[in-house]
Amino acid sequence: MRQGRIRAIFLDAGNTLVFPKIEVIVGDLKERGYAATPEDFYGAERLAKGKLDEWLWPQIRAGKVPEQIDYYYWSEYLRELIRRLGAAESEQSALSARLIQSFQNIKLWSRVMPDTPPFLEWLLAEGYLLGVISNSVGLLEGQLVSLDLARYFQAILDSAIVGIQKPNPGIFKLGLERLAVEASESVFVGDTYATDVGGAQLAGLTGVLLDGVNAYPDAASPKISSLPELRRILEGL
Repeated sequence: MRQGRIRAIFLDAGNTLVFPKIEVIVGDLKERGYAATPEDFYGAERLAKGKLDEWLWPQIRAGKVPEQIDYYYWSEYLRELIRRLGAAESEQSALSARLIQSFQNIKLWSRVMPDTPPFLEWLLAEGYLLGVISNSVGLLEGQLVSLDLARYFQAILDSAIVGIQKPNPGIFKLGLERLAVEASESVFVGDTYATDVGGAQLAGLTGVLLDGVNAYPDAASPKISSLPELRRILEGL
């Protein structure tokens, strides 16, 4: 059974708990004449996360929380993805709009890694309290219900519903209140270094980076490449 000071585990949703079905977008792009591959998306993700870190970390270290975090990330992501696809300038606006529509479709975010449910079962069996804290569009809880994941969590915080976005420490503090735990007793796991780890640190939680695409080779925080690796981090804490 669980030992040590950690009582609660909070998880990000996108690219941590659920992942987009990139192959669906790849297929759509190929039908439209673009030679897309999954690596185009992962490469755009790596670049956009690097750009976001360069912009956001200095502000977080100064205790500031700028707005439009997600807008900044997705702007860089789409710019790089469109460059990789080799879209003509006349096509870029329409292509960007189509990609945005795809990623805003909550049903696209329906890939669950096979090892995720067993690991969540293990966390519960060990006595951890579980929560989700995500920048989303107001439909997250319903999507987690449809994927049979909601039952693992005692709190699900969707930024569009609670009115606060990561990395604002307010959304993390709201999660702590929902589970009635202290920040020092809690871990937050997310895939975006400055937004997730930085925001968690601002709120006093231990931040753990889930870096499945190797976007952060030099991250200073605890880092894992798959969710079950969190067990190793928890044992260390």
